[in-house]
Amino acid sequence: MGLKAAGGSDNLPRMKYVIILLCGAFSIALFSCKDLALEYYNRGIDAMETDDPAAAVENFEKSLEYRRGDPDVHANLGAAYYALGDYDAAVDHFKTALDAHPSDPVVHYNLAEAYAAAGSQQTAAREYQAAIRLKEDFHEALTGYGKLLLEMGDYEEAEKQLVHSITVKPTYEPAYVYLGWVYAKTGKVNQATYYLYRGLKTDPNSIAGRLGLGSAFYEKGLYDEALAEYEKAIVLDDGNYEAYLGIGRCHTALGNPESAEKALRKAIELKVEYPEAHLALGDLYFKQKEYAGAATAYRLAVQQRDGYVAAYLGLGKVFTATGDFADAEENFTKALHIAPDDPWALFQTGELYRIMGDAARARIYFDKALANAGTDERLRALLSEAFDSLDK
Repeated sequence: MGLKAAGGSDNLPRMKYVIILLCGAFSIALFSCKDLALEYYNRGIDAMETDDPAAAVENFEKSLEYRRGDPDVHANLGAAYYALGDYDAAVDHFKTALDAHPSDPVVHYNLAEAYAAAGSQQTAAREYQAAIRLKEDFHEALTGYGKLLLEMGDYEEAEKQLVHSITVKPTYEPAYVYLGWVYAKTGKVNQATYYLYRGLKTDPNSIAGRLGLGSAFYEKGLYDEALAEYEKAIVLDDGNYEAYLGIGRCHTALGNPESAEKALRKAIELKVEYPEAHLALGDLYFKQKEYAGAATAYRLAVQQRDGYVAAYLGLGKVFTATGDFADAEENFTKALHIAPDDPWALFQTGELYRIMGDAARARIYFDKALANAGTDERLRALLSEAFDSLDK
């Protein structure tokens, strides 16, 4: 099973499993000129095996002309369209195959992968569950479902599925990598690095593994180490926009603004609709006190992702710094409407009121932030300073 991945930011790495190709017994009967259907089918299989999905689509489509509705052809045609990135077409063909094979876990799994790639997360989850019900030790489905749950923010259930996958198939590298991502996202950096290194031991060229380590090191404040992992990912895939995002964030943290902006601009060049990169660019400009540029970047992030809490907080910080308190309050209010328990949103709102001289309101938000701070030591330190300033 192949892997196509990148990451190192708020978003998770792209992962494209190679759809399981149905290369078994072919159902077309050899009679009259229908042997052409088999010929084109076999050509399609050969094209997939030589990594030429466009040729595979052409041959599978011709095969269907001689044997319309054959579920095996539809299943493999779905795999070919998936490889081309046409996920809607892949879904259609896998659904046709599923009509004929409703109890085949592989077809459910392939359909789940296509739905996940198309962004239909809830539907994908149902198909992964169906595949696992039909085959409890289906480690690819367990890993795919775990990765989907990770993207959806259900870290507890993601951990459960990925641990199960590792139990079933201890040598399966993607399960280790995405379990490492679960722990990185939940602040368990030591566990994250352990599982990511385990995954990389099996596959040193795993881009997801390299980016996962980059993310874990970044969260731990080990920016040089994180930068090294992101750069390894670039060596493996020089068009990996998420790796450039990670490099940009590291250079921002290390105080290298020119290198940071270059990397972030490259990320945006590779993926125009990339709110995380615009957010990171806003953070870079804010750190340089280039508030107009920061505001522009944060606004682009909000335009590209409706309800982007981090970008609203960025705008709130800019307006607080420039003394535009009404605009700052408006953006903090938007952030808290979406995420009322976000400790950083609560803290920054409290900071606004502290700067405005409203100590009573500031204390209310600081108290709420402290109650939700969990194990975030950096936030706890800032809150301690904030409370001290209110008591003076």
